[in-house]
Formats: sequence, structure tokens, C-alpha cells
Amino acid sequence: MQKISAYLLERREGVDSIASVSAQKKRIRDEILQWLVTKGGSDNERTGSYLPLDGSQGQFTIEEAVDENAGSWWMLKLHEDTADGRRFETSISITAEQGLISVYATLETGWVTPHIMPISVDPRCPKVIRSLLELPGRWYNGTSSVQPRRPVRGFVEGLSLATEILEPERTIPLLAVSTHDGDVALPELDLKLSYDLAGLVNVVVLNHEASWGLTDALGSDFTCHSGSVRLYWPHFAATRDRYRHPLWTPSRLFASDDSELDIRDRFREQMRRMVFRASTLSVIRPWRADVIRDGANRGAMTQLRQHAKSLQEYHAIADSYASDNDALRRERDDVRGLVQGLEAQVARLEGERLALLTQLRAAGRSPSAQAVPAKEILPDADPVENELGEPQPGELRFYKKMHAAPTHDVMTRVADCGCNKWQTSHAADKARKGIAKVEGGRDNWRGMQHCATCTGGGMWKVKW
Repeated sequence: MQKISAYLLERREGVDSIASVSAQKKRIRDEILQWLVTKGGSDNERTGSYLPLDGSQGQFTIEEAVDENAGSWWMLKLHEDTADGRRFETSISITAEQGLISVYATLETGWVTPHIMPISVDPRCPKVIRSLLELPGRWYNGTSSVQPRRPVRGFVEGLSLATEILEPERTIPLLAVSTHDGDVALPELDLKLSYDLAGLVNVVVLNHEASWGLTDALGSDFTCHSGSVRLYWPHFAATRDRYRHPLWTPSRLFASDDSELDIRDRFREQMRRMVFRASTLSVIRPWRADVIRDGANRGAMTQLRQHAKSLQEYHAIADSYASDNDALRRERDDVRGLVQGLEAQVARLEGERLALLTQLRAAGRSPSAQAVPAKEILPDADPVENELGEPQPGELRFYKKMHAAPTHDVMTRVADCGCNKWQTSHAADKARKGIAKVEGGRDNWRGMQHCATCTGGGMWKVKW
């Protein structure tokens, strides 16, 4: 079986007592069982069958374990066999202990009988994940909170988003969908992406002013505005390669002649594949689940020995069984460590692949057909702000003030306003700093003039 997506949702608040842990676990388990009922299964049995809507044959099993010293573990596993011989497995477990409740879910696919051939699958977020996210209370993944789609409005909120992106302990990707004239580039793009990537990505929608606040804090290499979409992976650093945080501008999204809805759906599928693949390589099953299950097994063995005190051979068998189990657990831990290391390496290589493809485009070289799947929408090779390139000697450029930051004015490049009321400016230190930030720190212009007619922030003409 091939894992195609993985989810980890954690409760860290309101689980300080045994009673609160029990209540939260019951609420979560009831929601999962209700999902099972909607699929045709029974919430009163530990195993059974059901008939999925697509005509597959479905089976479910429920397992659980309790260790009085470590906590409790409960899992629902479903597998569905299709008429063409494919199998889809979904498992979702609850690991509960005082102070933390973890919900871990995976989707896997494969063949019912052994086949050495690939499987084409378009993964989707399970409905139960969205149902759990709608329960009262806050969910976490590691140190980051899992959030619904939210708007980011205004320059100050844009700066706050930049701080969130720069947080070194962030564990959840941030997907920024910017707007142009109040609209996203494709119909309901932000709604559809937040629906597809629920529980794995926090989606934010930026208005014009927020985009400039973000650009001002992160720099033009990591900008996102005017209808662009950008994925900011965790462990962000402004000094690192910008290609690792892919950007899709409207011109890139509309590079084909397909309809807007076709482009949107293709982009949604591409984002699902990208994020789901990353989740399979980085979302790890809670290690406390094994501690609880091992503790429950040891408790069962202890009870067996207590009931067989007079039979020495049962003692010997039990001791041998326990010794073998200890050896298998050590071997399991070693293999798990190796697998996690390999998964991390694969995740790193996949990120480097996408970054390399984008860099090849930036260098004017076409990536090979094998490296780019059919109809994949590659990210932009150049940051939005650098479309004009570096200023050339004698070139005239025009800038409009958007906002005033504490140390500088926030500027954007614009076309000539057409006015003839230019005045030489000798002061305007904040405007000078703002223009330099737009141009990547360059301030070696020959002259700078301010328009005496334009209002709404002011216009500046710079001769380089």
C-alpha cells in the first residue's frame, strides 16, 4: 500500500484533567463514528461491512488499548475494494493522555492482489477531517494552530502575517491568495483551496494593503500581490532560495487557453498532490500510541502470569514471549527511525526538484518533459516586483506612495501620471528609503522629483 496523505490534529487546551480528556476523547470518537454511520457502517460493532456510494465493497474494524499509566488509544480502519481491483484504506486514531489528545489519520491506496504497476489517484481530504475541525476548541499541529481560511486586511495585518511566516517554530504551511481590485485570480480559488487542504495548510486572503505590508517586511523576492498565489513552507528564511516558496502569478495561471474553471480545478489538483505528498513524508504517527499499546500488552501478559503461578512452563513461555516482544519493539523503533530519515530526505529532494525546475526557467533553459508532468502549472521564475529588472542609467521610473511605515514610506512602481508639476525634492528621507526598498536597496539615482498635483499619497519621478 502507498500512503497518499497524512493528518495530525492535536488538542492541547482543555485537557488538563482525566475527566476533561475523557470528555474530549468521547466527543471526537462520536464524530468519527457518525462519519462511519454515514458511510453505511455500524457504530455498535467492532467490525463489519458497508457499501460505499461508488459501489465498492467496504470493511471496517475498530481497535483500542488502555494503559492506566500512559493513557488510551482507539482506532477506526476502513478499506474499500473497487471493481477494478484497487484498494483504498483510511485509518484514523485517537491517542489520549492527560495534557494532550492526538488524532492521526492516513489515506493509502494499492491493489487488492499484487501488481507491479503504478496507480493513478487524485487524493481528497476525508470528510471526517473537516467535521473534526468544526468541533469547538482549537486544534494544533505541533506548535502551530490549525486555522480556517481568514482574511488579512491592511498594512499592519500584512506585517503581522510576515511575522507569522518568519516564525522559526512554525509547523504548518501558509498559502497566501492575494486579490486584485478585491477579487482573487480564479473563481472562489481561496474557498476551494481551503476546502481541499483543510488540516494541512492555513489559507490567508490578502487585500492590496496587506500585500504591501508583507512585501515591506519580507522583501520583493518573497512578495505576493495582484492576484498571485504563494506557498510559504515552514522554516522560512528571507536569506534562503526564494524558489523553495513557489509563487504563481495570474499570468502564469492563465498561460493556457483553458477556461477559468478548468485552470482552477487543475491548479487545485496540483496543490493537493504537492501538499499531500509533503504530509506523507513529514506527518509522523504519535509515538505515544506505541507506548500505550505496549503497556496494554504488558498488562495483559502480567495478568496471564498471575493466573498461572503454579505452572512453571507457562512462566517460561511468558518470559520468552516478553523477550521476543522486546526485541521486536527495538527492531521496530530502529526501522521507524530509518524510514523517518528516508522520508525527510525524499521531502527535501522533492522541494529541491520544484525549486530546480523554476530556476531552470529563470535561466532560460527548458526543463525536460520527464521532470514536468503534463499540464503542471510551474511556479514563476521571477519575483513580481522585479519584472522591470534593475534600473538602467538614464531610465525614468515613477513611484506612488501607498502607506507610511514608521521608518519609511511604502512605495509601488506605477506609470507616468501625465502631470507637468514636478518639483525637486531635497528632503523626503522616508520616501527615499521607500523607493530604495522597492529597488532592492539601490539608491544611486541621479535625481528625484515630487508631483505637486497628484494626491492620495503622492507621486515621485526618479531618474537613474
